[in-house]
Amino acid sequence: MMPSKNKIDDKTKEQIRQLLAEGLAKNAVAKKVGVSWATVDKVSKEEKDSLENLREQKKEQWIEEAWKTINLYMKHVQDPKVIQRTSARDSAILIGTLHDKMLKAKELELKRQELELKKQELEQPQTSRVIIVDDIPEVEGDE
Repeated sequence: MMPSKNKIDDKTKEQIRQLLAEGLAKNAVAKKVGVSWATVDKVSKEEKDSLENLREQKKEQWIEEAWKTINLYMKHVQDPKVIQRTSARDSAILIGTLHDKMLKAKELELKRQELELKKQELEQPQTSRVIIVDDIPEVEGDE
């Protein structure tokens, strides 16, 4: 009789999911939690959708925090006292940096939308797709 494998508790599974959602590699998660890579892999496959949702929520949270910081900084630099003390060069650098960040955010959003559309397309049932195959040779008649 083989010895039973140690099962991990729900708290450990949740910790594994959280670390994976934060973007850590499976090896790093295994070391941090004190389980094998295979265990981390198994947990990651158990609830793929919930893990993906958690990852998406975390990303949204980071983006929201970044925008809050940008907005606070924008209010700060619009203060007339700050404007008087800021050189044209520093203002240009600030505007360029913020512009780049906003473009990058838009680019990431468009990429996310593209990936979502591709995912939906792949999940679409095959019966709704039309595939035309010309595998019947034409037969010339004797006339």
